Amino acid sequence: MITALGAVFLPLCLFYWRTPERLLQLVFIGGAFSAAAVLVIGNYGIAPGLLPALLFIGYFLLRLILGASYPTGNGVLQVLTPFILVVIGALASSFLMPRFFEGDIYVWPQKLSGFDVLTPLSPNAGNYTQDMYLIINAGLAVAASLYLVKIGANLNRLFNTYLCTGLIVVAISLWQFAANTVHVWFPTSFFLSNPGWALLSDETIGSVIRLSGPFSEPAALAGYLCSTVGASAWMIVNGDRRRLTRLVLVLSLGVLLLCTSTTGYAALAIMAAGLALYAFVVGSATLKKRVLMGLAGGGLVVAITVAAVPAVAPGVAHQAVSVVNATLTKQQSSSYQDRTSTDLDSLQEAAESYGLGVGWGSNRSSSLIPGLAAGIGIWGIAGLLWFVARILAHVRAAQLRARIPELKMVIHGCAGALIGILVSATLSGPGITSPDFYLLVALLIAAAGRLRWEARVAQAPLPRFAAFAAPKTLGAERIGNV
Repeated sequence: MITALGAVFLPLCLFYWRTPERLLQLVFIGGAFSAAAVLVIGNYGIAPGLLPALLFIGYFLLRLILGASYPTGNGVLQVLTPFILVVIGALASSFLMPRFFEGDIYVWPQKLSGFDVLTPLSPNAGNYTQDMYLIINAGLAVAASLYLVKIGANLNRLFNTYLCTGLIVVAISLWQFAANTVHVWFPTSFFLSNPGWALLSDETIGSVIRLSGPFSEPAALAGYLCSTVGASAWMIVNGDRRRLTRLVLVLSLGVLLLCTSTTGYAALAIMAAGLALYAFVVGSATLKKRVLMGLAGGGLVVAITVAAVPAVAPGVAHQAVSVVNATLTKQQSSSYQDRTSTDLDSLQEAAESYGLGVGWGSNRSSSLIPGLAAGIGIWGIAGLLWFVARILAHVRAAQLRARIPELKMVIHGCAGALIGILVSATLSGPGITSPDFYLLVALLIAAAGRLRWEARVAQAPLPRFAAFAAPKTLGAERIGNV
């Protein structure tokens, strides 16, 4: 069954199937509707970001078959090697570990059926569905990394699409806020149409309905907004002066405060503390000044939001104390205790499997680190840390020889967005399956690779008569041009 969102999204994907840059832009736009589906098959819904990601991977592979080549000498393939190895190991673990430890370890299954209890480990549908997500996301990260290095001049436009998508999320969330306070119409079924998600859009604190926007729950909305806040804030403190970046920061921060998510508040505090620590330990005098101004500006936004909400919605004012109390006493709530218990059980599973993990897709935790420990074991976490170290070295080498300010700003934006996602997922996210996260990783790697390539070209001696050669243009290519 094609959903209402699918009736809009599917034709766009099919129309742009030969224009890879447009498909990647649709991946970012689809990330704003992660709780929706473009197509429902039984009890499973295909998320909007998956369809353009699949089409892009198909385009990439088709060009390879037709003889196209992609530059791999810019550090890209070397950076991706640990990630590729971890993905291969995770896929193998999803088949081997549930059979090797079958019945010996108790796990929390991906989808609960009946009573909410631990069940004996065994091969299940969660292994195959999570493998599918992993293959698509990993394929997108690898294909986009190699492709985007080649079209480097358009990376800034692609990242601007991500920032504009953040404004779409803000607009939908404010629309929902208006629906909750003054009862305007809000198409909940349009934004929450994926039957595979537990949709918690009607959660309340007292009589205040919490904001979830186009996501399944307030924590998911907060996680997304943490990424846009992180991206825009890090770009601004590094010298970005565009109106788009400032608008994204102010509006995302305001909606993040409105969504009453403890995860969002905690992640925001951790990110602000980390930014201040980084600036005052290793940052320059200019960076320190910008961070101070940024934190002061953020405090001003918080103050304006706190003052404006009672004026806009007087009914919310008398519930403010309830919201604050619920946030401060979160550790005493049953949901927090359940999440903590699930994470402790996941860590226990990692120990009982001798650090090997119970297999990708076999267990569901409440936060990222215990989920990775249970799913891919200590070896998988070590491989991902190796991958992070490779990315940091790759980016550092690119920034030392940066000659294109726009690409350097793309690196800052991607780094800030990824940090925001990782911090919120570490606090309360069972995993990261949204394709836009993996596209951000690819964009970061490709931008750094492009800067390194440009630096080598600038330092290389010109061949004879090169000054009379017509410059080559880099841009989106179609199948017919191969």
